[in-house]
Parts: sequence; C-alpha cells; structure tokens
Amino acid sequence: MNRRSFIVILLVIILGIQTFPFSDAEYVPSNITVKPEVRMGHVMVFDPHNDVAVIFGGLSVEGGMHFLGDTWVYSYTENSWTELELTSSPPSDDNTAMVYCNETNEIIFYGGDSNPETWSFACETQTWSRVTTSVNPGFRDSHAMVYDSQENVVILFGGFGGDGQITDDLWMFNCSSRQWTELFPLTRPLARYGHVMVYDQSINKTVMTGGNTNSEGYQDDTWIYTTSTNDWTELTPIGTPDALKWSSMTYDSVNQKCTMFGGVNGEDHAVNYTWVYDGSLNTWSRCYPTTAPAGRINAGLTFDLNNNVVILFGGMVDYENHFDDTWTYSYESNIWIDMEENSDTTPNNFGFDPMPIALASVIGAAVIAITLIIRKKT
Repeated sequence: MNRRSFIVILLVIILGIQTFPFSDAEYVPSNITVKPEVRMGHVMVFDPHNDVAVIFGGLSVEGGMHFLGDTWVYSYTENSWTELELTSSPPSDDNTAMVYCNETNEIIFYGGDSNPETWSFACETQTWSRVTTSVNPGFRDSHAMVYDSQENVVILFGGFGGDGQITDDLWMFNCSSRQWTELFPLTRPLARYGHVMVYDQSINKTVMTGGNTNSEGYQDDTWIYTTSTNDWTELTPIGTPDALKWSSMTYDSVNQKCTMFGGVNGEDHAVNYTWVYDGSLNTWSRCYPTTAPAGRINAGLTFDLNNNVVILFGGMVDYENHFDDTWTYSYESNIWIDMEENSDTTPNNFGFDPMPIALASVIGAAVIAITLIIRKKT
C-alpha cells in the first residue's frame, strides 16, 4: 500500500468516527401502555427527589362517572407510568390542589367536597399522611395553591366555599408550624373559581390569572401576590391571555416562564392554546406550536426541572369525553410531543451522545493536517 492510499484510508476512518455512537445507550422501550385511566380535575406536581411527576385523584367517566383516589408517578426519562400501591391517601375527589415544597421535600394537598383535609406526601418514602391542623380553609373546590419558596409557605386562594358560593379568601399553610392561617389583604381579586396560580421565582411573587367570577364572567386579568407584605396587585401586562376557566399552568424554572395550556372560554369551547407569561417583563405571549394536545380543561400540568420539559396528562372536553394521553412541551423549541406516539425511544436519547468538543477539535485538526499532506505530495 502506497503512502497516498494509506492517508486516504486514514482520513475515511477519522471522518467516520464523527457518525459512530460514543455511547452504548439503546432505544429505550416505553411502558406507556400502562397508565392512569381517563380523568379530569386531577392534581399533578413534579417531585425532583425521585425525578417523577406525581398525579392524584380526579374524576373519570370510564365504566361510569366516579371519583378517583389513586396515586401515579410518571418518569420522563423512562417514558413510563407506575401506580403506587399505598396504604393511605387523601379521599377520592376532583378539583383539589397540591404543591411541592422543596424545603421539607414533601407535597402538600388540600381540598375536598365533603371532608376537606390537609395531607402530606413524603417524597423520600412516597407515602401519604394526614396533617392535623387547628383550623383550615374549610370546604374547597376549584381553588388554586402555590408554594412560596422564599417564605416556606403554601398560599391558597378562591374556589367554591362551604356554602357553595365562590370565595375571595386567602389562606397560608406554614410548612414548619404545620398550621393554616387566614390572611386579610386590603386589596384582593374578584372571587372566582377555576383560576390558575404559580409562584414565579424570577420576581418572587405569586402570579394568578383567569377563572370565572359568576357576576362578571370569565376573566383575563393578571394579579401578583407578595407574601411578605400580604399584598395583591393587579398588573397591566403587555398582551393578555384569553378569558378562560379551568386552564392549567405551571412554572418553568429553567426558562423562568409561566406556561399555561387549555381551558374553556365563555362560549363553552375547550381550547388548546399555549400561553407564556414572562414575569420579569410583565408580558403574555401566545405560542403557536405546529402540533398540540386537543383542546381540554382540567388537565394535569407540571414542569420537570431535571429534564426541562412541561408534562401534561389527561383532562376533558366534556363529561363524556375525557383523555388519558401524556404530552410534553419544550419552551425552547415550542414543540408539543405526544409521548404515547413517540414511545419507541426515550426523548433526546437516540442511541448516541453528542461528540465531545475536545474530541471534535482533535479530529478536525487531524483532517486539516492530512489534507495538507495530500496536497503537498500531489
């Protein structure tokens, strides 16, 4: 073999390295065929301790309308659902609320149609336990809750009260003292139900929008609440979302955006709009992904901060049409992915890792050097 032939073969081998897998990662089969039954009004949060999304309860029409009291976890990296077999859990119900509290590594749950209770889900042991408090917000349905990480407290606002009327009351659960306290801010939003709230870490405030006030209909207002000063402030953002109730919203802590999906408008039409609120800029923007989940209300929505994706499960169009599908949304790419249709592989893991920068640099230098040698010889 002459020198020129040897150099050409070496060049081909080096170039071929760029397309060769540098990882033994395989296509990961999905267990997505095992999943929660169709439902709406369930609650869903992300548990960073176990790297899973957790859902509880809801209302199902599968085999006849009934409340649910099951607990499931979804792993994005494995694209699989697992039901937890638990000895105790909150009562079966829908339109309740729960939030993850990072300082105590637990999920706090509150709500109920007949016997409202406070429950804690210990993420380390994945067990439910009832929290005994001296007072509580009482009967509550279609309310909203957030966890204020600055103050280590849970904030609850609105919903249907014990007399069946919608409320504008505000409550705080202290994760340290394990007690509820009613708050009395001077200014507050209109009483409502079916609204959404998240805690926005970029501005260290609770953001609330939407819901139905009955007296003044569906709302598209935006309010912020500051726990330390016990103060509500109505904002005048650039852009406003549609006036909706029973949307779903979560906080994207990686991109520092509030992501809202779905809901029903004043014409009783379930929409599939994706809205993003930027707290630092006080702007609402509607996104237009090429594909999206079907329009729905009361879906579960949470943000997986370990994998930088929003996760959605279930919801309904009406009392005869519920969903049991799982979707993910990426803010950077503005893409919704149906995880059941894409269940052949683990997302973003297609059998190889990106080439390390240092290795790419060495290969590039070698290619240039060999090219120069060939030209010199010729």
